[in-house]
Order: sequence, then structure tokens, then C-alpha cells
Amino acid sequence: MVDIIGAILFAIITATGTLGVTAVGFFIFHRNATDRDAQQQERIEYAFFGVASLVFMGLALYLFYSL
Repeated sequence: MVDIIGAILFAIITATGTLGVTAVGFFIFHRNATDRDAQQQERIEYAFFGVASLVFMGLALYLFYSL
């Protein structure tokens, strides 16, 4: 049973890490040539979701290593 929980946690760690790094990349490289205000709003959203995903990944890593 511990192996199944470990495998599920590993999948969660991989998915949230990938999504977090991708969202932070979008935050850094996102450009909207037509509307600067929309660009700033989208960049803030990307930063929030990226950091939130990385925090969730950290929590999953903590659970993974505490098994």
C-alpha cells in the first residue's frame, strides 16, 4: 500500500512541478502586444499559479519523503 501511495505522490510531484515551472516560464516570457494592462494581469495570474503549484509540489515532496 505504501508503494501505491508513493507512486501517486510521485505523479503529483511530477505534474505540479512541471505545471509550476511552465507557469513561471509563461510569467517571464509572456507578451501581449495589443494591451499592456491585460499583459500585466495575465503575468500576475501566471506568477500566482506557478508559485502555488511549486508550493503544492513542496508539500507533496514533504509527504513523499516522510513515508
